[in-house]
Amino acid sequence: MMIRTFIALELPKPLKSELGSVVNRYSKTTPPYVNWVKPENLHLTLLFIGDVQPQEIRIIDEVLAKQLEGFPSFIFRPEGLEFFPALQPHLLWLKLSSENEDIFKLNRRLLKELSACGIEADKKAMKLHITLARLKSSLNPALEREIMSRNIKHEPLYFDCLCLFKSQLFPEGPQYTVLNRYNLIHSRRINAG
Repeated sequence: MMIRTFIALELPKPLKSELGSVVNRYSKTTPPYVNWVKPENLHLTLLFIGDVQPQEIRIIDEVLAKQLEGFPSFIFRPEGLEFFPALQPHLLWLKLSSENEDIFKLNRRLLKELSACGIEADKKAMKLHITLARLKSSLNPALEREIMSRNIKHEPLYFDCLCLFKSQLFPEGPQYTVLNRYNLIHSRRINAG
């Protein structure tokens, strides 16, 4: 039986709590064609792998353990909520910025290492974001503006835990299970800038 997998960063607790309150606030007032991500499922995807054989999980784990040994935590700054794409959006996400290219380099390196092991992952260019909702149709413009004006704290945050997840799809929404957790090292200082 195939296992649907992806690699993602867990959110720092303050950000997870803040975004969870956004989800809880608007999930009660938006139309049913807006599918909100459950607060416990919020994450930052580093690499979507897709369906793999059970024995390939060990290979992915070995690649991750090797690539992440001594790897420093990531520092991202929340930039605000936005609908994507701008015309006829189908996603609501929190946009993030990074002070360097480390996350993108790691994404490319993992793609290359997994491919060398015969595991093909999603090659789409990574965008730094956390998905909050998926839309099947546009929202009322006034509601869109209200959501986008929601103030999200902009201070930089440490993202120091990366996980290999199993994703199971159910009618009521996906269920994510952590297959393995990799702690990153706090070796950089956050500039409040």
